[in-house]
Amino acid sequence: MFAEDKKNKNHLVESDAELANKFSEAGMGFRTGAVHVFHPLEAAYLVKEGKSAFSKTTLDKFVASQAKKDGGFAFAFAVYCLIRKTGRLVRPYINTTDFFRVYAPGVGREEGRPSQLVCLLPGAFPSEKSIEEKVKIAHLARLDLIIANGDEKKIQFHKISSFNF
Repeated sequence: MFAEDKKNKNHLVESDAELANKFSEAGMGFRTGAVHVFHPLEAAYLVKEGKSAFSKTTLDKFVASQAKKDGGFAFAFAVYCLIRKTGRLVRPYINTTDFFRVYAPGVGREEGRPSQLVCLLPGAFPSEKSIEEKVKIAHLARLDLIIANGDEKKIQFHKISSFNF
């Protein structure tokens, strides 16, 4: 069962160490010392898939409470679930839901580096200036940039690249 991490309120801890290790082998969570902690998106996904549960709440209440803290959480959760359904490993950054690292199909986080950076921009298609900023970030990380926009019900993905001659 997932419970709030006492050291960092923004992360969750799986109380069953065996399950936590299993999830870690599947490419989820990260270690902080001896404890394996999970990003709220990862925990919500595992609960949605029936692999675990929350100790004090339901999935719907958890998503609603996270959406109050982070207005883009519901969109991020929808994108995360959609990409995971394709069999790809998705890694959110520790303290943000603005970007995901996505690995090529069949590649684990310890086997290779991510191949794509998915930038979450809910709503209408973003402005040229905001896209330029995201392209720079992806270029510095040497990753392909994918822009995810729309809403939870209709997500659109756009691959954007830049090159120099």
